[in-house]
Amino acid sequence: MRNIFLLFVLGLLISGDSFTSRVDAEETHQIRIATLAPRQSSLGDIYQTFKIGMKKATNGAVNVKMYYGGIAGDEITVVRKMRVGQLDGALITSTGLSALVRQVLVMEAPGLIRSYPELDAVREDLAPQFEALFEKAGYKLVAWGDAGKTRIFSTSKIFGPSDLQNVRPWVWKDSATMRAFIKAAGANGVLLNLPEVYSGLQTGIIDTIIASSVGVLAFQWHTKLKTMAKQAGGIVTGAFVIRLDHLATLPQEARDYLDEVSGETEDRLRVEGRKIDDEAAVMLSKKLKVINLFRAQRQWEEVQFTARESLVGRMYSRALLSRVQEILGK
Repeated sequence: MRNIFLLFVLGLLISGDSFTSRVDAEETHQIRIATLAPRQSSLGDIYQTFKIGMKKATNGAVNVKMYYGGIAGDEITVVRKMRVGQLDGALITSTGLSALVRQVLVMEAPGLIRSYPELDAVREDLAPQFEALFEKAGYKLVAWGDAGKTRIFSTSKIFGPSDLQNVRPWVWKDSATMRAFIKAAGANGVLLNLPEVYSGLQTGIIDTIIASSVGVLAFQWHTKLKTMAKQAGGIVTGAFVIRLDHLATLPQEARDYLDEVSGETEDRLRVEGRKIDDEAAVMLSKKLKVINLFRAQRQWEEVQFTARESLVGRMYSRALLSRVQEILGK
């Protein structure tokens, strides 16, 4: 199940007029990176560190230009801009990533991966395979990141799948997993793009959201909602990617720096992404009524299974799904 995810990320002061002039003169390369995340956030600090580090590593020759808060457009727009060379990289969730490598959606197959340790195990095992797939698509997968656990938020009390049939759930137009989940539940979803969600809640076009807590809080959707599920249904995965053709134009020092910090960047994105979502969930639990889905667990699992199976052959192969199940011991 998918969703929203919220999410992600956010220079350098140099003293001495003569040195500043020299850096400006030598700055001949730029990396343009887009993200939905606001500039001011703990995740944003990670990219500010990356920006400063890149400038130092290349002696000022490469500048990282960040487009925060979705000003470059939604994720599909960002992918399109990368393809035509208007952007060089992005930090995007599975919605955008699946437009590049659709198999990445196996990590968000409904009901499959439920915990961060499970997600870590799957990523570690499949890392070489996914890196090769992104490379084939023309992108370097610099680092994975997380955008929180998905929960059901609504103006009504949602206990079981049948309750979704009596509300108006939002379905992100570009999310194959969300469409599959809502269809499997027998509900009628309302297709909207991300920027349309808040107004949709205001006007009553939609009244139910499947999203991460950090996303619901950051976009202020919670102000139009009344309930949230206690249990999470999945994890929104994301990644930082850069076009390979653009990397080839950068100095060797820039490429070396990317390789050097990719592991550290991934660790920080993972830790901070999980932390802020957990904090958001606690905060929202004090503002909204928490609904326990335990009694309908079997029904939810049946819906998740149906949705998961419906994506086989379209988004990911049977072999890939089976491999993930083997890793998880399911």
